[in-house]
Amino acid sequence: MLLERSLLLQRGLFAADLVLIALAWVLAWTVRFEVLTPPEWVSLGAYLGFLPFVLVVWGGVFLLSGLYQTRRAQRLPLMVFAVARAVALGVAASVAALFFFREFSFSRLHMLLFGAISSALLVALRTAIYAALRQARERGHNVRRVLIVGAGKAGQRLARAFQHYPWMGFEVVGFLDDRGDAVDAEPADPFYPGQEAAPRVIGPVRDIGAVLDRLGGVDMVYAALPLSAADKIEAVAEACTTRTAHLCLVPDILGLDLLLNSRVSDVDGLPVIHLLDEAPFDVRQIVKRAADVAFSLAALVLTSPLLALIAAAVKLSSPGPVLYRQTRMGLNGQTFEILKFRSMPVGVEAQSGAVWSRRGEARATPVGAFLRRTSLDELPQFLNVLRGDMSVVGPRPERPALIEGFRHQIPGYMLRHKMNAGITGWAQVHGWRGDTSLEKRIEFDLFYIRNWSLGMDVKILFLTLFRGFVHENAH
Repeated sequence: MLLERSLLLQRGLFAADLVLIALAWVLAWTVRFEVLTPPEWVSLGAYLGFLPFVLVVWGGVFLLSGLYQTRRAQRLPLMVFAVARAVALGVAASVAALFFFREFSFSRLHMLLFGAISSALLVALRTAIYAALRQARERGHNVRRVLIVGAGKAGQRLARAFQHYPWMGFEVVGFLDDRGDAVDAEPADPFYPGQEAAPRVIGPVRDIGAVLDRLGGVDMVYAALPLSAADKIEAVAEACTTRTAHLCLVPDILGLDLLLNSRVSDVDGLPVIHLLDEAPFDVRQIVKRAADVAFSLAALVLTSPLLALIAAAVKLSSPGPVLYRQTRMGLNGQTFEILKFRSMPVGVEAQSGAVWSRRGEARATPVGAFLRRTSLDELPQFLNVLRGDMSVVGPRPERPALIEGFRHQIPGYMLRHKMNAGITGWAQVHGWRGDTSLEKRIEFDLFYIRNWSLGMDVKILFLTLFRGFVHENAH
């Protein structure tokens, strides 16, 4: 019944989307040729003749994009992003198809308006459905009863999520756990504060069948068990196969402290859990790269007089090249040559070896010491960004010779290479640079990687203007 109802709702939503797409096509024509000043008037009939093809293309794109997959727990921002992505693909497919349609030239402004209006209508429809379902579920309607097997960190966090977001429509009827009443509440969860009551354990895992029969009407069973409990997971699955409850596996891997970009993919239908991985490639990565290139080009052009002045000062202050090249480690352990304005006499580091710069050291030239204090020696690294070696914002890259020692001393040190290195970063704007605590620097780097967003990059750039150039730990 639940599956049939879900399919009915999906088909209804698909039909409604096609109606809205047709409406957006007509509205875009009206705005383009009736409201705005047209270069020439084009009949609505010519555009309506192409509408059936548009509906076929957009319907196929929407189905293939996964827009109608059941996501009861999907949050509104993710839904808006999914619609925007599907619309962008639909517009791209339509424009590609129009290339082969030679009867007359379609208005590019009409296509832009069509994309904007269709996005607004599709999001408005889903927002209305979202609001209606949220109100209904908060009143106790359309609620799915959930039994959680495993009262560990994963199980308790799952229950807190259901409690924190009642609009998802999940009611936890209890936990199954072999520890019984000895299960304690997990420490305060920063994701769901204020929900620290110990879970209600209603039986051991082996009683899964009897519990399901006794409770009756359990819609979902979430097996939140550790990977080592394969026999228990199998027993839970066998119990669910003889009943109507759906089974979902939530591996309890929260005991592993060094998870990074964990996600699930598949290989020929086999589910694969990624525990340690770089950030998955998506549209945000494209935007970040485009912003890196644009920002670096602008920085190099605007600071070109300053760059020329610094180059002359470095050249006149001591013999040797203007730029200093040093091997650093970046994304996924790949090495590259980082560029800096030379701040030391040639050959000094050959005598001292690979060491961090320290306050009051005598290795730097007078000009070089000034460049280090003001971080102006880092400006040539915008060339590294243009070459793709680095990003404007990210963990600062380190020398491989030093990393060999750090990787064994600092837990999680190598995880900072799961993201492209940067000129400035979250650790730097908080003062963890130069000869400061390496542990705190890694803590801030990993926080940035786990919580990265385009907005966070903008915040770091803004803070760099006030904290990043001149700092007591810059030397």
